[in-house]
Amino acid sequence: MDKKLIMNVETLKLFFVIILKIIFGSVEFLFAFVIAYLTIAFVCMSIRVGHQLEKKGTTIYMKSDGIHTDFVFPVQSPVIDWRKIISPEDTKGKDTTLKYIAIGWGDQGFFLNTPVWADLKASTAFDACFYLGKSAMHTNYLKELDFKFKHVQFKVSDKQYRKLIEYIQKTIKKDKHNKLDCIKNRGYWKTDSFYQTNGSYGLFNTCNSWINGGLKAADLPACLWAPFNSGIFHKYQISSMN
Repeated sequence: MDKKLIMNVETLKLFFVIILKIIFGSVEFLFAFVIAYLTIAFVCMSIRVGHQLEKKGTTIYMKSDGIHTDFVFPVQSPVIDWRKIISPEDTKGKDTTLKYIAIGWGDQGFFLNTPVWADLKASTAFDACFYLGKSAMHTNYLKELDFKFKHVQFKVSDKQYRKLIEYIQKTIKKDKHNKLDCIKNRGYWKTDSFYQTNGSYGLFNTCNSWINGGLKAADLPACLWAPFNSGIFHKYQISSMN
């Protein structure tokens, strides 16, 4: 066999071996990363911080579709009228008579391009996981509470509620007119709206860790860190029984 041909074959073999090592090395690294991420997540979610729940005060809620979590507040209470902060005028329906408001934070590309889970694209998920996109807040005025979703209800003192409101307000960006920076005409329904926000969504800063951050800011029961909703809801199921 020609020596040049032998050398070319050997070079191809070496190249092929190197590629395989890179692939298997990447798979091993990815597997190790996933295991480490989940281990750290479940350890942090098992560690409780914050105070016990109040027995008196304003009743608020958290609801989840199993992945994403929202706060749900009564529109009007002695502490706040949410219509003065998040204007119904930013929604298509402009209805000022609805009783509750749901508020959640997340990846902007995911929010705007994935109205239902079936619309999720790999590129959207990749950008969201690795801090490659902007973030946004989704708000939705509700006529009634929808208990088909996983939910918990609990009471907060006026002081705790004000801290939580401040946390939410600090998240939303303001425009040049010092108003909340609404993403115009991008709501799913007649009752919701989106806003530009601070912070970047990613594996270590998820919609659920934003919720958990709000609970911590308000000195409410929370996890040390919570990328998933299970840890948060577990704290409130336990708290409800105390």
